[in-house]
Amino acid sequence: MSAEQLLHQAASKNAELLRGLNETEHASSALQQSQAYLDDLDREIKACDAQVKNLEAKTKTEFKDHKKYAESTARRFMHRAVGKKEKFAEKATKEEREYVEALAAENEAKSRREEWIKNRDEARKHHALLEDTDRTHKNLQAELDALYNSIFAGPSPEFPGEDQKEWAMREAKDAFNAAKQRQDAEFQAVKCLQDAEQFMLQALQSLDEARSHSRMDMFGGGTLSDMMERDALSQAQNATEKVKMLVQQAQRLSPDIQGLGNIEISHGHVMSDILFDGIFTDMAQHERIKDSQAQAQREAQTLRIALLKAQEKSKQLQQETKTALARLEASRRELQQIRQDAFERTARPPAYDQAVQH
Repeated sequence: MSAEQLLHQAASKNAELLRGLNETEHASSALQQSQAYLDDLDREIKACDAQVKNLEAKTKTEFKDHKKYAESTARRFMHRAVGKKEKFAEKATKEEREYVEALAAENEAKSRREEWIKNRDEARKHHALLEDTDRTHKNLQAELDALYNSIFAGPSPEFPGEDQKEWAMREAKDAFNAAKQRQDAEFQAVKCLQDAEQFMLQALQSLDEARSHSRMDMFGGGTLSDMMERDALSQAQNATEKVKMLVQQAQRLSPDIQGLGNIEISHGHVMSDILFDGIFTDMAQHERIKDSQAQAQREAQTLRIALLKAQEKSKQLQQETKTALARLEASRRELQQIRQDAFERTARPPAYDQAVQH
């Protein structure tokens, strides 16, 4: 079957798919706006939840104060006995007013939260409809691509310019996939470095605790201080090992990332500490902990610089991927257009084409 016959055969299906794509084209951008709106609503509801919680606590406190004056016969009698009945009434009125105001503020915040939740429920329903429409659009586009590929895939000399557009689209797709792969790898590398930085902070905190326990040990802290010092050093060791593992993982994902130097965590010498425990061995261990702390602080700074560079590179790769995607979408549109033109030319009667040419 010739290409022209294939076009005639697929003409009605092509028209149907194009109509469907035109009807659902709005869904993608509308879905992005809908998601942004949902995110805003979630933030508002979260803020309302916190506000309601605080106001409930305040209302509870104000109610206790109000009840203390409203139901306290002994307190009322005491004020009356010393001639301060008016002062008691004034205080009771003040507590009642503050309770009523707190309760009103709480109810207002709850009402506001209910309204936000109602809006979110409605927005979620609308978002679900947009997701269905967007899914339909993507399915229609996939059908159209499959239809066109069944007719135009490979060399198509009978359709001038189609092969060049197809090659350009394939090249743009390869470029986008490569850019996306680099972006994803750098994103994961940044995540590894962020996790590594958290473990580095834990290591620094543990070393600071070990140094504190070591100082107590020098001034007669005894076995308990020594045990707490060793426990803190063990925690620091575990944290630095995790830092090393995560940085190495980040380097495998992005070779440009600078590695860290060695951080030596000194646990002391168990036998010498037992046999020759004294101020001199304690002072020596204290200095070793300070050295470990200094090493960790230097490497923490190196890690911070590596993370900042990786984050900057990740932003650049994200922009490159965005540019590659725009190029891919443009090349797809151009290829689809030239294929649509082929359908339209085939659908026109020969007399029309001759009249156009003359």
